[in-house]
Amino acid sequence: MITSRIELDNISKKYPFKKDGSGAEDFWALKDVSLKINMRGISGIIGRNGAGKTTFLNIIAGTLSPSQGKVSLNGKVVGLFNLGVGFQDELTGLENIFLNGAILGATRKELEAKLNTIIEFSELGEFIDMPLGSYSQGMRLRLGFSIIANIDFDILVVDEVLAVGDSLFQSKCYERLMDLKRQGKTLIITSQDMGIIERFCDEVVLLDHGRVLFKGAPLETINRYRTLLNTEKFFVGPGSNGCLVENTKKWAQDMQDWGKRLGTKEVIIESVKLINKFGFAINKIKSGESLRIEAIFTAKDKVDRPHFGVAIFREDGVYCYGPNTKFDRYDILELKPGRGCFTLTYDRILLAPGTYRISVAIWDKNEKVAFDYHNGFYEFEVTGKDNPDKQLLDMPYKIKRVKNAFQELGNIIVKLLSESGVEKNVFTTDHSMRLAIYVAGSDIKEKHLFIWAGIYRDDGIYCQGIQAPLKEDRSFIISFNRLPLLPGPYSISVGIYDSLVRKFLIRHDNICQFRMVFNRHDHGTVYLKHNWHIKGVKYENAK
Repeated sequence: MITSRIELDNISKKYPFKKDGSGAEDFWALKDVSLKINMRGISGIIGRNGAGKTTFLNIIAGTLSPSQGKVSLNGKVVGLFNLGVGFQDELTGLENIFLNGAILGATRKELEAKLNTIIEFSELGEFIDMPLGSYSQGMRLRLGFSIIANIDFDILVVDEVLAVGDSLFQSKCYERLMDLKRQGKTLIITSQDMGIIERFCDEVVLLDHGRVLFKGAPLETINRYRTLLNTEKFFVGPGSNGCLVENTKKWAQDMQDWGKRLGTKEVIIESVKLINKFGFAINKIKSGESLRIEAIFTAKDKVDRPHFGVAIFREDGVYCYGPNTKFDRYDILELKPGRGCFTLTYDRILLAPGTYRISVAIWDKNEKVAFDYHNGFYEFEVTGKDNPDKQLLDMPYKIKRVKNAFQELGNIIVKLLSESGVEKNVFTTDHSMRLAIYVAGSDIKEKHLFIWAGIYRDDGIYCQGIQAPLKEDRSFIISFNRLPLLPGPYSISVGIYDSLVRKFLIRHDNICQFRMVFNRHDHGTVYLKHNWHIKGVKYENAK
């Protein structure tokens, strides 16, 4: 019984190399490489630049002949080195399918049979009948990958060309590679992205100076590669244990893909429900109420160490909050084939009224490529008081009036204080903060005047507004028992607002600045207390 699809027996490849003034020497790109690669699955080839990876793949693909040794192949090989090799700009996309396919070894009959599939996969639509010279680079890459991903072969060799087009099309490419693996094809890929190598490969080969240094499981091989790199260059980096996180992702990076599904589909999210405190499925919720998000999924294959994620965005792309089981230290060992369910319950939705989007995803442990990703798929509305100023958050706070808190002369004085009353400008997420405001001047008796304070993100997003009638006491202590702002820089603006004429009599923007830090990672603007419940999955929680 044949168990190997590729066998390399003492393969070497040399090139003549001329040194200045010293004649020709031999440069060995590969030296005495002996390997067996299995009948099915994905093998990765890693190593530094110049290690021999591309030469190795070209020899397997048959575009280079070895100087020494023997190559035995069981099946038809296709090499994916440069997408669209042989494309002609004056020909249409349709004509280039037949040209490029012929270069790759496909017959016209085979290409005619696969034509509709290739065009549909490329998503080029009517552009398929236009000259290739009118295509963008992304469109050319789509066409090139679509051809090679849909012709017949037994072995596919891929060299650093997986970043094709936009994120949605990239996801289709990775999904196609997994389909090919399930069909029993042999795939060999090389990449400098170790997350991709670990995510997709069944085994990995480490090359160095043209020789096989190690072959084994992905993570073990990657760790040996990193050890190799660290022995030859000095590297100093901050550790993660005990460090404070000072910034987070603040905006959606792919709003153009909202409403779309991405992923390689080893796991499929079957349904997602938003459930209120009474147990009813809803698409509206009052600000400050609890919310449960329930996702039912089916794993088609065994998946090692995935994690689940949910993200909330405002309709303009502001990232509100995005917890996942990795950040929350749930160590999910594996998903076995079958159905499962995870739920994320927020204690209180501290979002101001408006329209929001929710993304739900199941990721690999490195969050490189999703198994299934419902991107901005679920729209819901937070209801409450009118929100014409597009305030983002509705965080709980208390206002205490005090007399003569400060005696300094001036218009409006603002101080940030710790719980004990000490001035400071760095606060920890979900800890307390006190904001002291004193309005200097003559006695104020008008009932239509209000003191206002606003908290702004460093990019100008209006996070939270605070308003109170301005009376004779004129001094306020605003207390956040738990300020849930996520890491990053923020500022305070203050003013006196006249409700009769509906405008500020005085306003001072950016009157003081502060920074939030946290001892854990999270994405977004506000930390929403939450908990996970996972059914049908073995996991550990290190919280």
